[in-house]
Amino acid sequence: MQHLLQTIRDDLLATPDTVCLERARLVTEAYQEHDGIPILGKRAHAFRHVLRNMTLDLTTNPIFAGNTSTQPRAWMLVPEHGFQGDGQIVIENEALKGFPGHAIPEDLREYWEGRSFGGSAGIGHLAVDFRRVVHEGLESVIEEAGDDRPLPDHDALTYRVTAGRCCRAVIEWAGRYAETAARAAEETDDAQLRALHLRVASACSHVPAKPARNLFEALQSIVLVHLATAIEGHGMSISIGLPDRVLEPFLEDTDDTTDLLCAFILKIAANSTYGSASKTQAITVGGADHTGADRSNALTLRFLDAFDRTRVGDPHVFVRWHDRLDARVKERAVEMLRDGAGMPLLINDAATARGFEDSGVAPEDAWEYCVIGCNELGIPGRMARSATSGGGIVYLEHLNRMLLEDPDAVSMRDMDDLMARYAARVTDHVLRSTDAYHRRMQRAAELVPTPFTSALMWDCLRAGRDLAVHNYYNLPGIYERSLTNAANALAAIEETVFTQRSLTMADLIEQMRRDFSDDAMHRLLRDAPKWGTDDARADRWAEELVRLREVALRHVEARLGLSRHVVCHVVRSLHHVDGRRIAASPDGRHAWEPVADSVGAETGTASEGLPSMLLSVLKLGAREHYRGGYNLNLTMLRPNTTPETMMGLIDGFFGEGGQELQIACWDAGLLRDAMRQPDRHGDLVVRVAGFNARFVDLSRREQEELADRLDCVVAH
Repeated sequence: MQHLLQTIRDDLLATPDTVCLERARLVTEAYQEHDGIPILGKRAHAFRHVLRNMTLDLTTNPIFAGNTSTQPRAWMLVPEHGFQGDGQIVIENEALKGFPGHAIPEDLREYWEGRSFGGSAGIGHLAVDFRRVVHEGLESVIEEAGDDRPLPDHDALTYRVTAGRCCRAVIEWAGRYAETAARAAEETDDAQLRALHLRVASACSHVPAKPARNLFEALQSIVLVHLATAIEGHGMSISIGLPDRVLEPFLEDTDDTTDLLCAFILKIAANSTYGSASKTQAITVGGADHTGADRSNALTLRFLDAFDRTRVGDPHVFVRWHDRLDARVKERAVEMLRDGAGMPLLINDAATARGFEDSGVAPEDAWEYCVIGCNELGIPGRMARSATSGGGIVYLEHLNRMLLEDPDAVSMRDMDDLMARYAARVTDHVLRSTDAYHRRMQRAAELVPTPFTSALMWDCLRAGRDLAVHNYYNLPGIYERSLTNAANALAAIEETVFTQRSLTMADLIEQMRRDFSDDAMHRLLRDAPKWGTDDARADRWAEELVRLREVALRHVEARLGLSRHVVCHVVRSLHHVDGRRIAASPDGRHAWEPVADSVGAETGTASEGLPSMLLSVLKLGAREHYRGGYNLNLTMLRPNTTPETMMGLIDGFFGEGGQELQIACWDAGLLRDAMRQPDRHGDLVVRVAGFNARFVDLSRREQEELADRLDCVVAH
């Protein structure tokens, strides 16, 4: 089996990106055939038409059934949203420039012109209720969809009935795999393949329609439902949730279990949405429940082993960390991180679950949270889109625009005056962007609903409403970035303009326009206090930005009648995208350069070491202010880092209320060597800002960013 797994992995990673037109063609056919009917029915017909007619792949990974395109890394297109690519993907992998647009035939472009909703796929950022899928089956969902509970209107009834039909389409799709696998078993002379095909045939004739009877059926059920949500139209960040908890009744702690989980990871990795680019398909393991009991089990360790063996980058794995977490899980996680595996990412249960409780989530649900994207947080089946349902704040961009666009900026008297103007600008932006985003989600529910996925989210069937506008916990989310740069910029303004008076505000603004042509003035700004060094002169401005944001959100919530927001500091590669919009800034950053890639210190400025950076971040108050999560990158040198050192750092930071850690631990020179000799480093998986990838698959720009991080640690 391990030889087969290695072959599956090697073939997957060697497959070049192409574009698959099959789904786009089938959806177009269905839309044309049912042109005159309401959109909900049209969407259901399209979903069923795709599942009934798409090519089934039982060859590239015969251990499980399920595929989204004719072959791995053949981009599955979602024309209902659009044909455009994703700017982040090109930043991460230059070879994907031009995808998928270059391969779209003119007839498809013409048909969807004016019909597409916008973007490249649905919003994703969710985890469906896999516990129900595995232990009750889709037939239970169909039964619920057909019950006679009262509904508010006819549209809600139609939605419920349509959701049931979509579930039936997925069951029929599984039946196609069962029949195809049975035929393949008859036709092959390979005994191993015959056994695999027969197992798939047996499983797919039973799941996901009915409750799984064993571990294989449970995993097969998850695979099919996960890929069906992608086929329905969701793009990035469809999470697997908490599989070690869901699968616990089928606990089989054997070496074969690890092989099975390796095959499962490779099947999820083959999801061809966005081709070879990371889909940030998160798997979360470990953690406690609301009683404080540790919920890790033997499968938790097996998942970690499987990730360590496969090393494909996506899906990525998070470990929920708490005081009572099984010591073996902690030790295995630390072992992987110290060995440079790039995973798991670590989430602190206490800060995170209690933050959800403080937002009004019932304790038994709050302690079921998982990661639903890069580092965004949600609750399987209950709450989605924690950082994607209300717009966002790019702190540095608003500060820069105020300084460069406001003709009265030179007249600002002091920091109080500056912050009052800044607060008004941020509040206005949050109000407008939140209102616009909620209207966009309403349009999404009307024009590109996803009734199958919604059927697997709590309360959507009862209410007869799409998940785009309805969750069991309707907590609006908002993202933020560039907190680090903005804090440094405010500290620099205070130090150079209002305290030392070595610059005037007019001097500063003029130098920003000139991209710091005066080296002496530039040095003054770069030498100012920096966030992430436990220096109160800078740290207080990060705290003030968070306070300002909270005041703005309370105003917006009151104005729009919203629940309390959950906030996430999330980056992926958007720090590059943000930087392209932002001219030279008061922190001394040059025009169009990326902003900081995490909530920690800017690369090269953590002059006081990791402990000081962690002390700075602790001042932000994760439980109160980052209920949607934050990302914090740490880079450590392997020769200087023992398992005990790393364990102490993790326990210490989380014990004081820290929320998340993304730890890279490498030998000096490793990344530069991997850039020179990529063939020798194919198993090197790294964490960039909000995603994992094989280092050799990254663009030169992303490789340089990581290498610079490591070089700065070596230099200090």
